[in-house]
Amino acid sequence: MKSPTRLVTIANRVGDAVRVLRGMAQSGREYQYTPNLDSARERLTQGLDPQRLMAILRNGDEGQITDALQLFEEIERSDPRFYSAANTRRLALTGLDWDVTSASDVKQSVTDKVLAEEATAFVREQLDNLHGFDCALEHMATALGPNLSVIESVWESNAVIDLVPIPHPRLTMDLNQSRDVRVITTEERTGVVAESPKWLVHIPNAKGGSPICGSLSRSVAVLFLIKRLALADWAGYVELFGIPMRIGKYQPNASSSEKKALLAALKALGSSFYGAMSVNAAVEIVESSQRGTSPHEALINYCNREVAIAFLGGNLTSDTTGGTGTFAAATVQDNVRTDLRDDDIRREGRTLRDQLLGPMVELQFPGRAAPVPYFRRIKPETIDRIKESTVMMNAQRLGMDVPTDWAYKTLGIPKPQVDDNDRRESVLQPIDAFEDGLTEGGNSDAF
Repeated sequence: MKSPTRLVTIANRVGDAVRVLRGMAQSGREYQYTPNLDSARERLTQGLDPQRLMAILRNGDEGQITDALQLFEEIERSDPRFYSAANTRRLALTGLDWDVTSASDVKQSVTDKVLAEEATAFVREQLDNLHGFDCALEHMATALGPNLSVIESVWESNAVIDLVPIPHPRLTMDLNQSRDVRVITTEERTGVVAESPKWLVHIPNAKGGSPICGSLSRSVAVLFLIKRLALADWAGYVELFGIPMRIGKYQPNASSSEKKALLAALKALGSSFYGAMSVNAAVEIVESSQRGTSPHEALINYCNREVAIAFLGGNLTSDTTGGTGTFAAATVQDNVRTDLRDDDIRREGRTLRDQLLGPMVELQFPGRAAPVPYFRRIKPETIDRIKESTVMMNAQRLGMDVPTDWAYKTLGIPKPQVDDNDRRESVLQPIDAFEDGLTEGGNSDAF
């Protein structure tokens, strides 16, 4: 016979499934959770050693993701280089404006373009007025590292009215049931299944099994431990060799009072590193062989470079220590970072289209199979005006019509004011007609 707790768990899962199928998903209500529990942390980085780190990562690979996600979060908070590299990667995504593109502009197979435009206009209006959408996008970007972020959507009257980011310590997985990500709530401490449309689960590097397996944070966690141990050893090294040492010597036949007076005199000199010994004793500090650089510094610089490479695709965008020709190298590496940014844009758009835009369109246009629009980031464009002007002139020579609005925008020329008495053509004149007008002394109105 199943226990009462087990029966309640099954009932909750059935209720979640029914709400998901209905498309309502806890209509007008946000799942409750005690706020002070979100701030409770185990401080896993304190006293972290190789054995404990490997145990946390191994458990995360097997689905016990709570400790691993909390560890990754603490690593970013406690290490400036990790924080900077991760947020530089995220800022390249969240710093861009966004827009919604009609499915008919992306796929030629879409036949009902009118319905596609209606769906696009509806989604764009909903997102513009959706509370917490920008914050939700920033929270989604935190998955660039731990490879997982979850957002709760609050529905009312078949429309999304709010998006609530879920802290990482609330996320778990049920190994006995499935590999689905679960969210711990007040009602269900074992977690409710994070299913669309109630939940948006963003896993940028989607792989089978635990999302931790494909995370960037997992690959650099070992570097964090190595760097922390190197810093601790370096601090001890500085304390040993960097602080002036005061040593007082006494004769072998000195009395106890003389020895105490010597120690008191050394202490009065204000040094925290002092000692007293017999004149017949000797102190020798043996250093490791030097190879032109401190081994601790070299190890820490190595960890910093590898972290930058993992998140940004190269280290010269953030570190030029000991480098030559860094400007040219950084310019090349910036192209790699652009490729990573474009891939992050694609993965973000995939999650939003499948788990948010799709349900919104389906509920607004039931039974009409409306094409789901695409969420896009507006990437900045670098226009080579000389090159574009050459293309434009060749198009004119071929007799092609060039829209004037596009021409003014591409060439960076302010468009003149047009009144009722000075109507202009909507396209540029062919280049031959333009040149003939100049040859005959006429005034050409190409623009």
